[in-house]
Amino acid sequence: MNTVAGPRERLIRSAIIMMREHGVAATGLTELLAHSKTARGSIYLHFPGGKNELMEQATLHAGQQISATIDALVAASSSPAQVVLGLVEVWKRVLDTSSFTAGCPIVAAAQSGADSPAVQAASATVFADWTRRLADLLISTGMDSAAAASVGSVIVSTIQGAIIRGRSEKSLQPLDDAGINLVKLLEL
Repeated sequence: MNTVAGPRERLIRSAIIMMREHGVAATGLTELLAHSKTARGSIYLHFPGGKNELMEQATLHAGQQISATIDALVAASSSPAQVVLGLVEVWKRVLDTSSFTAGCPIVAAAQSGADSPAVQAASATVFADWTRRLADLLISTGMDSAAAASVGSVIVSTIQGAIIRGRSEKSLQPLDDAGINLVKLLEL
């Protein structure tokens, strides 16, 4: 069954795409409305707090999408190393298929600035969720919880840093390097 997305869903989808490419501050309402093919009143109907509320919800939605990817990789993998390599491959595809124009929307939200504290808080919530999911995986393999939390954080930070560098350098090499070295860390 093919359903047409309503204005709220289209606005969130467009916000995610535009955040990934331009950041939060450079994503204007006029461009968002044109990209999402929605009427101006739709923003305030669905997001009474305006652009900041839309960006906060887009951040949380994008985070849930990536969390679902992590969960799928965990379900399909036999080791944390395979999960890490799967995440690296996902991000390599994002960079490659966008010709290095699309980064992580959660990083864009984290860099949104002091005028968007709810958007920054949403990014922190998402990063914490990803770290917890990875830590839970590591705990399930016998790692103690404190080490697992730390290693989960390192995985998230390393991959996110590699995405930023890869986008900046227009190269997949930073992600390849991150994957190789994170697997070495997991094998210690």
